[in-house]
Amino acid sequence: MLPLVLLLVAPVRASTIASGAGVQWPSPGPCRAAHGADRRDSVAQAASRDPLLRRLMPALWSNAYGGVTVGLRAPPACTAPAERGWFLASAATRSGATSAVGLYARWNSPPIGLGRRAATSVAAWSVEGRTGGAIALDRSLQQSRGVGADRHIGIGALWMATTNLAYLDRRLWDDAGSIEITPWISTAVRRGATVLRARGTASVGLAYRHGTPLGASGRSYHYRGFSRVTGEVSVRTPVARATTFGARVFGGAYLGPSTPVRQLRVGVAGADPYQTFANPFLRSRGALLVRPDFYYQAPGGPNLRAFRNDLGGRWAVGVNLELAQAVMRRDAGLVREVALEGFVDLGVVDTLAVPSSPPSQWYTTLYDGGVGIVTRHQLKDLDWTMRFEAPLAVNRWSQAADYPSSHTRFALRWQVSFSPSF
Repeated sequence: MLPLVLLLVAPVRASTIASGAGVQWPSPGPCRAAHGADRRDSVAQAASRDPLLRRLMPALWSNAYGGVTVGLRAPPACTAPAERGWFLASAATRSGATSAVGLYARWNSPPIGLGRRAATSVAAWSVEGRTGGAIALDRSLQQSRGVGADRHIGIGALWMATTNLAYLDRRLWDDAGSIEITPWISTAVRRGATVLRARGTASVGLAYRHGTPLGASGRSYHYRGFSRVTGEVSVRTPVARATTFGARVFGGAYLGPSTPVRQLRVGVAGADPYQTFANPFLRSRGALLVRPDFYYQAPGGPNLRAFRNDLGGRWAVGVNLELAQAVMRRDAGLVREVALEGFVDLGVVDTLAVPSSPPSQWYTTLYDGGVGIVTRHQLKDLDWTMRFEAPLAVNRWSQAADYPSSHTRFALRWQVSFSPSF
């Protein structure tokens, strides 16, 4: 069951498709030889000859409105690892649920005429009260694969519209849609065990909100232009035997004439609703990992991880610091590494996200800190990271994700994640 869960958690996020992150290098041409075709002692079998049922994978999740949802996930006609397209059809089983049938499809392929250093990703969906599509172009500037800095530039377009509010967590989503175009640039530099990453994006778009003005009949749409800019730099480096230090700085802002709709705000605690949309365990109200009294942290944004995931505003700046001490490492088995972690997150955010104290300030300062256990796992070709963390200190403890009424600035809190913090 765990591999199935992780396969569903892992799909490229909606905003990732639009921004170009995670676009894989596809093989040239739509259907190359099957696995083993390059070996002289092997007999290649065309993927298209495989029975369809052998390529289908069942899927199962749930949410508050649709109840238990069942689905089938299928790869494209080519099953080579480089062909990262897939198709997911699902149906909610709860009686009375509308928009019960969901469809999500994604395909990565090389663009015509741009060579092997470029890749495109196209996606479309109509699932759990949201409809949309995305297309992205990613081009590598690296002169030789594996040599020097891995630099990428790209551009993407994203459309997202809300169609059924019953599925939505109204703390995170307004009845609104958006269209945006996002150019970006990123780089990754490796020097031995030290890894430095940087990324910047700049979006321009149009947000439209559903509404019924006083005295009007029927629904109307209110349109507002906006732009969003984000930038982040992170580094991980060994500082002693089995000890690693990590640091990350993030800054992001929404620029527009009106208050941003909830799904477009710069989140405080982690990934925003667009970034988690493709994950059925996070997507809708009452999903498995966002149920009441379960504290899951999806990394992203300023990543002030101890705070509530519904906090967001016009802008935010965050600094994340980590020190990890490995206590076990090995090259085989399900568990490849176990490390003890200490972390501190510092941030300055807009008062729309968290009111200031005193009220006259135009910003709010936040911090949290704690300890955790980080494990790295691998099962055949599937690998993932798990974090179990205890944010022991939170300065605005009433805004903490884990907030029993007896909590104060210092308390025993907990949260989990299936992703590294950065």
